[in-house]
Amino acid sequence: MSTTAHHFGTLGISETGAFRIHFERVLRHPVGKVWLALTDEDKRQTWLPGCVLEPEVGTRVRYDFGEEGAAEGVVTKVEVPGERGLLEHTWLWEGVPASTVHWTVEPHEAGTLLSLTHSEVERAPSADFAVGWHFILDTLGRFADGAPFDDVWDDYETVAAEYQRQAA
Repeated sequence: MSTTAHHFGTLGISETGAFRIHFERVLRHPVGKVWLALTDEDKRQTWLPGCVLEPEVGTRVRYDFGEEGAAEGVVTKVEVPGERGLLEHTWLWEGVPASTVHWTVEPHEAGTLLSLTHSEVERAPSADFAVGWHFILDTLGRFADGAPFDDVWDDYETVAAEYQRQAA
């Protein structure tokens, strides 16, 4: 079992009345380093293999999770970090209505505040999507730290139970 502290996201109704998944993580690195880990193909393939995500409006997005399935979409907004960086794309998972994933990076006193909001998502798949995002963010954090991340899924049962509870 991993000894990593959990930084759970939240599932619930947004201010617009739609269901959403939201995460905030503080990474002890400059905004530019976190942005590059997310948007640079070579860096991202190290910690999130199977993900195609070019930070340019109109380009195709694909998250390939092997036997679990794949999500596809299109980049709809990009703001390269000056003070704040933003990356937004659509999310199409087979059998589930389209939704939107919104990433932001901004300065924080400890480094970077990374926020991820998956909005307009249906409640039924939200717990599973939240588990995936949780571990993607854990992996990104460890990658940025230069730490191993091969055991990041070791606490799957604990993490999945929390998001199932929130989605109920």
